[in-house]
Amino acid sequence: MIPRPLLNSVVQKITPTPADRKGEERMVRSLLRQIKSMKGPHLGAILAGSIARDTHLRGDRDLDIFVFYSPSLSREKFQAAGLKLGHALFGKNVHEEAFSEHPYVRGVIDGFKVEVVPTYKVEKAHEKLSAVDRTPFHASYMKKNLSDKQHREVRLLKQFLKGISAYGADVRMQGVPGYLVEILILEYGSFEKALGAISAWKEPTFIDVEKFYANSPAMGIRFPNSLLVVVDPTDPVRNVAGALSPNQFARMIAAARSFLKKPREAFFFAHQEKGTPLSKIKSLLQKEELVGVQFAYPSEELEDVVWGQLFRVNGKFVNTLHEHDFTIRRHFEWTNGKDACVLLIDVENPQLQKSMVRMGPPVIDGTACARFLAAHQKPLSGPRIEKGRLVVIEPRKVHHISQALEIESAHLAETESGALQSALRWRKILNEKGILTLCKNDPSFAKAFGSFLQGKEWFL
Repeated sequence: MIPRPLLNSVVQKITPTPADRKGEERMVRSLLRQIKSMKGPHLGAILAGSIARDTHLRGDRDLDIFVFYSPSLSREKFQAAGLKLGHALFGKNVHEEAFSEHPYVRGVIDGFKVEVVPTYKVEKAHEKLSAVDRTPFHASYMKKNLSDKQHREVRLLKQFLKGISAYGADVRMQGVPGYLVEILILEYGSFEKALGAISAWKEPTFIDVEKFYANSPAMGIRFPNSLLVVVDPTDPVRNVAGALSPNQFARMIAAARSFLKKPREAFFFAHQEKGTPLSKIKSLLQKEELVGVQFAYPSEELEDVVWGQLFRVNGKFVNTLHEHDFTIRRHFEWTNGKDACVLLIDVENPQLQKSMVRMGPPVIDGTACARFLAAHQKPLSGPRIEKGRLVVIEPRKVHHISQALEIESAHLAETESGALQSALRWRKILNEKGILTLCKNDPSFAKAFGSFLQGKEWFL
């Protein structure tokens, strides 16, 4: 049993105040009024997202405005009209074009983060012409099915997931979107019951609140290789948990178990804790073998796109280092979203021997032996026979990790395309000294890197 005073204290801190609500309502009315007065082929606009459903957290000032267009409008005219309206709405306020399945406009107006998203007006979610067309149905569904009391439960679960760094379905977080949190509360009824269920989740877990599917095997056929399947109540062919990574799935289970065993407020606000002191970072760094690459932020790229690029490029670094016989323990990706990107790799053996053993085929395989000998005509040692196989020792082309990273970085700077290619051309290899300098100069890097170095799930 979770103590009521604990949950009441958290609810008081995370629920928007009456003044917050008035400010939100005023801004929404203003934006919708302006859109209504604009000339163009749009049919109307609504507020979607968690503010529309009254499940948002205090301090969340994200307004998702969806502007409707007729399905008969061509995709080209649809996109052009949506962008024109978006730019006009923001006027001189800071804004930019972004891209989901199609382009939209986002920016800041009077402290609110506003997204103006064009969408086709369809009768049912499964009739969608683009992925965003289903989003307005989420708002109407939750308004109809989520009780007023459950708004509190949604906020508790959202804040809990935020506290354990599992909230958000973007590329960086690979966690749980707000809509999924609301579905979990519909399925389980309350925050406490949801945590109890999460703590016992298995692989795979199936949730289908509208009972579209006859049973779990049927869902397993429709959504294969998924750890968690949460069927969208407005669209039976969509898994709302599709972005959830195996690590985040496991993190949710472990954190739920720990909290139920010993409930405390720290679970809800751990993400706000201060970072690791520089002295401790320095001490931990001396016990590791870390090397990396720093390069510019790919200009004009959306941060979510850049995070995907960072994961992909570091994956290539890891694969290359494995090919050169370096033993990788873990890796780290970071960007400030403005002007810097950093990829780091933790290795057991930054320096390899200058030569390496090449094991050949069994001597009894004459054809394979001939090919092996032809391919290794100038070894440092050998060829000889060991345990019935041909063996040679050859010089390594690369024997230090910094050398391997520079070669691969240079290769990627030539083979990648667009803004990432340009960014990689302004790279530098980072050693321990360079990493510490970054920690001193950028607190956000120091916090993220310190957490990586300690490598500890604080609730375990």
